[in-house]
Amino acid sequence: MKRIRTRVAVANGIFLLVVGLAWFYLAPAQIGGFTSYVVTHGVSMEPRFHTGDLGLVRPAGQYKVGDIAAYHSSTLHSVVLHRIVAIHDGRYTFKGDNNHFLDPDHPTRSQLVGTLWLHLPHAGVVLKGLHAPVVDAVVFGLLGLFLLSGFGEKERRRRRRRRQEASGSPSQRRPLMRPPQDPDTPRLVDFGTILVVSAVAVVAFLALATLAFTRPAHRAVKRSTPYNQQVSFGYSARVPAGPVYPDGRIQTNDPVFLSLVHNLDVHIAYRFSSPGPSTVSGAEEVFLNLGGPSGWTRRFVLAPRTSFTGDATGTHVTVNLRRAQSLMEQIAKLTATPGFSSSSLAIQPVVHVTGTVAGRPIDTRYAPTLGFQLQSGQLLPASAPAPTPTGSTPGAAPTSSAPNYAPSQSGRVATPATAPARITVLGVSPQVSLLRWIAILGLLVSIAATIYFYLRKRGEPFEESYRIQSQYGHMIVPIVGGEDLGWPPVDVPSFKSLVKLAESGQRLILHNRSNDVDTYMVNEEGTVYRYQVKPSNVVWGDWSENAAPVNAAAA
Repeated sequence: MKRIRTRVAVANGIFLLVVGLAWFYLAPAQIGGFTSYVVTHGVSMEPRFHTGDLGLVRPAGQYKVGDIAAYHSSTLHSVVLHRIVAIHDGRYTFKGDNNHFLDPDHPTRSQLVGTLWLHLPHAGVVLKGLHAPVVDAVVFGLLGLFLLSGFGEKERRRRRRRRQEASGSPSQRRPLMRPPQDPDTPRLVDFGTILVVSAVAVVAFLALATLAFTRPAHRAVKRSTPYNQQVSFGYSARVPAGPVYPDGRIQTNDPVFLSLVHNLDVHIAYRFSSPGPSTVSGAEEVFLNLGGPSGWTRRFVLAPRTSFTGDATGTHVTVNLRRAQSLMEQIAKLTATPGFSSSSLAIQPVVHVTGTVAGRPIDTRYAPTLGFQLQSGQLLPASAPAPTPTGSTPGAAPTSSAPNYAPSQSGRVATPATAPARITVLGVSPQVSLLRWIAILGLLVSIAATIYFYLRKRGEPFEESYRIQSQYGHMIVPIVGGEDLGWPPVDVPSFKSLVKLAESGQRLILHNRSNDVDTYMVNEEGTVYRYQVKPSNVVWGDWSENAAPVNAAAA
């Protein structure tokens, strides 16, 4: 009996502990708890949060820059979950990770709901689904059926006990559970074993929850955010229509014959792009670079330095080919080097950009070129050398590729970010947030199973002699003979009294079953002490050691 009470006390203690922890960590603030449930929508916190995610928010003792927190927005009249980017004069400045602007609200400490404690992807969809009227009706219907079935079963047990007490006929009694003298009779369901397993599961999931919730769900990492700068070149010119240029226009990639074309218009379009939030500005100037076969170079300003704001700008310049040709011929004559036909001409924009990408400062310079070769009286777009194919013969000259009219330059900035934390166990590394989810679901299921099988165990009928045998079987010896002692035995009020007599005299307890009566005896120096019980079915919650004693006169 003491062991039963101990198990019940332990089970009740575990249940109360789990309920207390569940209340502390999961109870909503609307009913007095400390946790607020925020279902996200929109793209302001991508890529970490997406529409339909669930964020569990808890009040914090201190709010710091970089924390993801929720606050009551007076502008949107709803709860907003964004990152704190600044704190000034007791007011907090928020910004969405995917936004290019700051939140218009600057809440005070009293308007803050709390910081992000747990992020459950796509769980908000499930939570909204549970609030649907149909789902609520089904849940409450099943709960009502469970409660009604429990009360009905308890009432049926009471009625059966009353009928058994009113009827002394063994044939009207319910079948007994496995008696001690027939240990080989199988039982279909051992609720005691299942109860122990479910209680162990509660402890295991509680340990998992302790492990998962004491570890941070995210860790600080350096995330590389790329950016790209691209310049698109194009050129055109108007000439008299004729056999060479039938429509009187020159388009990009056409050869330019210097005898027909005197001015070349060059179009330069610059664009800065990044997948992360960026704010940039800069300045651009354009140069004309001339070069000869002897190595001489000259640079001229085609467009002075011009500032721009934003991630794009465009410039148009005009190259006077006659002046360039005259200058190159003059330099070739003075230097006594091969003439104009071996020279080169290049238009080079120089772009200097400053600003921020993903919150990190950048300061970069980009200077691509649009080159031309002067050959046989014509200006040809310079071809970029193609990379040597893998496996080609060493020393072989690479083939030329088509002119690149849209060169680009890539860069990266390292930004502080967070990544899901993981716990490695036996070579498996699940995310901490996943373990938290598993722990919560496992706790709920195992607690429900423990309560269910505990109630089933308490409602399971058993025979008192089976209870005595299971607890004191090591002291009991079965005998075949009866009680023909020549004098009446001494009856004791409870089986524990008989146990005390046996332990004090270091004697065994003799057991005999006859006419559906179990008789337990201890011979103490010629005096036989006896305890008798009838085979009456009772349940665990109603059992006592003298549930059905037999009067001495009935022996």
